[in-house]
Amino acid sequence: MKLKFNGFLVLLLVLVAQLTFAQERAVSGTVSDNTGMPLPGVSVLVKGTKTGTQTDFDGKFSIKASSNQVLVFSYIGMKSQEVAASSTSVNIKLADNSVELESVVVTALGIKKSDKAIGYATTKVSGNDLNKGNNQNLVNGLSGKVSGLQVTASGGAPGQASRLVIRGGNKSITGNNEPLYVIDGIPMSNANDGNDNTVVGFNSPNRAADINPNDIASVTVLKGAAGAVLYGNRGSNGVILITTKTGSDKAGKPVIEFTSSVGIDDALVLPDFQTEYAQGSNGVTYQEGTSRSFGPRITGQTVSSPGAGAAQGLGAQQIQLKVFDPRKQFLQTGITYNNNISLSNSTDAYDMFVSIGQSKQTSIVPNQGYQKFNGRFNSNYKFSSRFTAGVNLSYNASEGDLAYAGQDGSNPFFALFHAPVSWDLKGYGYERPNGTQINFRGGAFDNPYWTVNKNSARTDSQRYITGLNFAFDVAKGFKLAYRLGNDYLSDKRTLFKDINTGGNPRGYLSYDNVTRQETNSTLTATFNKDITDKFKATLTAGQDYNNRTVQNSIITGTELILPGIINTNNIKTFSPGYIYNSRRTLFGVFGDLSLSYDNYLFLNVVARNEWSSTLPKDNRSFFYPGVSASVIFTDAFKIESDVLTYGKLRVGASKTGRDADVYLTQPAYRKGIFADGFTTIGIEFPFNNLAGYTIQNTISNANLTPEFTTEYEVGVELKLFKDRIGLDASYFRNVNTDGIIPLDISPATGSTATIINSGQTSSKGFELMLRTTPIQTKDFRWDVSFNFSRIRSRVDETYPGVDRIFLGGFGGNPAIFAVKGERLGTIVGTGYARDANGKVLVDDDGIPSILDGQILGHTEADWTGGLSTAINYKNIYFTALADIRQGGYLYSGTGELLDFYGVSKETLNRNDDYIFPGVNATTGADNNVVVKRDANWYGLGAYPNEQYVYKNNWVKLREVTLGYSFKLKDKYIRSLDLGVYGRNLFIWTDVPHIDPESSSFGTGNAQGVSRFAFPTTRTFGFNLKAQF
Repeated sequence: MKLKFNGFLVLLLVLVAQLTFAQERAVSGTVSDNTGMPLPGVSVLVKGTKTGTQTDFDGKFSIKASSNQVLVFSYIGMKSQEVAASSTSVNIKLADNSVELESVVVTALGIKKSDKAIGYATTKVSGNDLNKGNNQNLVNGLSGKVSGLQVTASGGAPGQASRLVIRGGNKSITGNNEPLYVIDGIPMSNANDGNDNTVVGFNSPNRAADINPNDIASVTVLKGAAGAVLYGNRGSNGVILITTKTGSDKAGKPVIEFTSSVGIDDALVLPDFQTEYAQGSNGVTYQEGTSRSFGPRITGQTVSSPGAGAAQGLGAQQIQLKVFDPRKQFLQTGITYNNNISLSNSTDAYDMFVSIGQSKQTSIVPNQGYQKFNGRFNSNYKFSSRFTAGVNLSYNASEGDLAYAGQDGSNPFFALFHAPVSWDLKGYGYERPNGTQINFRGGAFDNPYWTVNKNSARTDSQRYITGLNFAFDVAKGFKLAYRLGNDYLSDKRTLFKDINTGGNPRGYLSYDNVTRQETNSTLTATFNKDITDKFKATLTAGQDYNNRTVQNSIITGTELILPGIINTNNIKTFSPGYIYNSRRTLFGVFGDLSLSYDNYLFLNVVARNEWSSTLPKDNRSFFYPGVSASVIFTDAFKIESDVLTYGKLRVGASKTGRDADVYLTQPAYRKGIFADGFTTIGIEFPFNNLAGYTIQNTISNANLTPEFTTEYEVGVELKLFKDRIGLDASYFRNVNTDGIIPLDISPATGSTATIINSGQTSSKGFELMLRTTPIQTKDFRWDVSFNFSRIRSRVDETYPGVDRIFLGGFGGNPAIFAVKGERLGTIVGTGYARDANGKVLVDDDGIPSILDGQILGHTEADWTGGLSTAINYKNIYFTALADIRQGGYLYSGTGELLDFYGVSKETLNRNDDYIFPGVNATTGADNNVVVKRDANWYGLGAYPNEQYVYKNNWVKLREVTLGYSFKLKDKYIRSLDLGVYGRNLFIWTDVPHIDPESSSFGTGNAQGVSRFAFPTTRTFGFNLKAQF
């Protein structure tokens, strides 16, 4: 009987198994988006099991499931959907989840918050949008894409620094106004170590350029101080949060991505030159050696030319005058190559991203260029359900032969832009057989071919950024996190000027080694508590430690033994060494309390206390709070409308502090150096075996206190017509008090400045971001976005008895000042003397009267904006971005000197009779004296700086892309994109001769001056991206 029962049991089990297998059958179908476009890579899982698959490139799938099971469909950016497997054919559409994509924002210290809960302005730029123009500097990639964010390029030289400021960058009068950069939670340095003002020397890269843009997943801009309080004084100007890529979206399946691009560069704007008059004077005499082109009209006449045979060691040659184009002879086409490859993968337990990249850029100037190599490794590992750890490692190596800039005599554009059209710049050569320089003129400015062949400005840097992070869920609602980061930079700079260089006839060699290290340690504890079903609270408390050290060692030689040898053994007169060390420490404790009610009403209170080593002992501790709130009024009032689908109001207020730079609170000694401030020639101690030290030029202040900024902000966010239109608008006002200012004093005191707490600035502004999707069908989508910002700053107070504080200049007129009662950044220089009716006063010789110290205009823009469009038709995509600036003023030193040297088109009227419009200074009658605008006119300085101050209005076609995405069914190649791109393609402006965006003063607070700056470049290129 037992045997029969066992047999029956076996038979029953077999029948059950057969029944089970009979129920499990293939279920297939297609997954598409809400427009009907097939979605490849959609995850399809049998709920409650590990059985799963993915859709192919046509959105098709096939999976085995029984009729009583449920299929779960999920895809990045789409709402997950569950469907019963009751049928063998399942075709579904996944709904867009764009609102959900934006629901989480990474804020200060890596704290993630719901977008609804943010009570201050933030903007997120995806890595894809950042890289559309193939910018190798992420700062330039943000230009025109974020309201209230302004990028100013120093020029178009490879590796040249760019300045980025948020909300005008006009808080501190003389302090740093650039934001803090944070990469994967690690604050990083963006300093270029002393080269933020390129009056003399060269412009080194800003260190944000070390980051490989292809590694970036997104950039979040924290605009308001309320969002940056937790970062302390380093975040007082806003924060740029950079998140790099992690594991692939396709769980368990490695993804290899390869990107490559090549672009060609040429000068976007060059001056308009006259091509009729030769080098010389008085309109008759041809004269080489003079700097000016007021000689005879070029008609093919025979003249004696000492330069024509100089390269062969010959005497003066008889030549026929003809027109050359020195600029066309000298400038070349630049080329940029960029290649990157990455590997990413992820599972339930870990994710990983590895990449290497190389970019190489040759300049439009011969023998100059910049290249960098990047490597990155990111990984996170989940050791258990309660403990995770992560690591972020990056390495950058860069080197470049950079351009001399500013007033330096080896700036190639100084001589190039005023070279006479009668001089054969390329044909005459740059060096005589005896090694002396051939130049069309004497003095300190070099033949540009001499500069690029005999002189050099080289940088060679290595950078390591490391980060470790740990998170431990101690108990339900209680989490501990720790992050440790280190940023190490070594930059070796070599400046060399050969013997017979104009400003350095005995030669010059400088080795400048900069080592910068920054260590950050942050510990946080987070408590989450659902007080009721609707009322929830989150408290984060923690402490952080920041230590920054800088070591700068310089060896300088001011007389070389032999030409062409870059070695300290070739120095005849040199300084044996100069080492500068600085160290500063910040310690802070902070708290962040977030309260929410029913997921529509939010309150956030933050506070931080900080101790800074750069302030006096009694003033090192300072406290600042912040509060913000938001309400989702569409949820609060249960508004259900196809017109208004989302509405949010936000308000915030905060106070942030700013400490001092190092060595401002007590006397510090430095090596004695005496120089003229114009060239790099100088006397340095030890001199003739005599040691010499001096107290720093700035008198310290033992009672220094922090600067403070108070800011208020209100804003609104709207989404209309089911997210077809989105609007984000903000109004803010801030006041900066107790500015830390170096106040100029009489050199008779033995110093040039004293450090004080004084001054107050204020600014207010309006920001708007508007996006819309006018057309969206199955095969076609058109997106348009516009951003706008209008900011007004004011210098409310300076110092009793002092109305103007110097910000920057060339040592003469004009200069940039902070002027009481004016906007921050005012051009002060020579201007026309006028009567009570505003008419220019003219003397009896018909020459206008000129006054010094005149306010000529402010450098702050009236408004800035960006207009972008993106069109996708099936597999074709097109994007374009226009960058706009209106208002403010710019001084063109280039234009002024082109006129003085007689090479601009404006000087073609040199022989025409001219009556200057004005009134006689004595009689008040209209001026009727006839003059000629010849060499004497410009030599007398008849035109003041005011003549060359222009409205800084321009519109620039910043980026254009056009490409095709191939749908591939190859099992090895997942996707392939081919495209073309352009960057800085066109500019529309009334400013003559220059790109008004360029700056001769680098990244400092003195902006609005351009004098022979390196021309900005436009780029046309081709790019490829493939995934395997």
